[in-house]
Amino acid sequence: MLERRAGLGRDYCVNADKAICKRVLEMEAYRQADVLFTYVSMEGEVDTREVILRALADGKQVAVPRCGKGGIMSAYRIKSMEELKPGAFGILEPVKSCEETRPEDIGLALVPCVCCCESGVRLGYGGGFYDRFLPGTPAVRAALCREKMMAGDIPREEHDCVMDFVVTEKRVMEVSVSGRSI
Repeated sequence: MLERRAGLGRDYCVNADKAICKRVLEMEAYRQADVLFTYVSMEGEVDTREVILRALADGKQVAVPRCGKGGIMSAYRIKSMEELKPGAFGILEPVKSCEETRPEDIGLALVPCVCCCESGVRLGYGGGFYDRFLPGTPAVRAALCREKMMAGDIPREEHDCVMDFVVTEKRVMEVSVSGRSI
């Protein structure tokens, strides 16, 4: 799947990412969230910068992950993109002076994936950071996935968190099998 993603054309990715961000910003879950938790995109992932900038402009609190030892991830509030520096795995993370955000305050969590299926199961990178973090927050979970990276079926292990929504450039799929009320 990583090879498949690497083969996607640059123009397709740029256009798809803009459409995905537009769909996120139109979601009721976005409008209702006072606190947005989102990954800061790295090479190949759906670009989240536009959503981050818009959320900050909309007066929302924006929290981004900081990865720690033992696969533990925490959320830290940023007030601008300048508060991000390369951290674990070369991923942009909040600087040390940023304030930690309580997981229970998060209204919407945007989650990265390599690929996803319509049932809300996502394939990540195997570290389990999100699968450990998400059960501690009541946030609506939305995986961002380009349509060309949607998969028919992804095996799921018991600890894998199912998304409430899958957002692509063509659609926003509400997943009903997660068993969570949203």
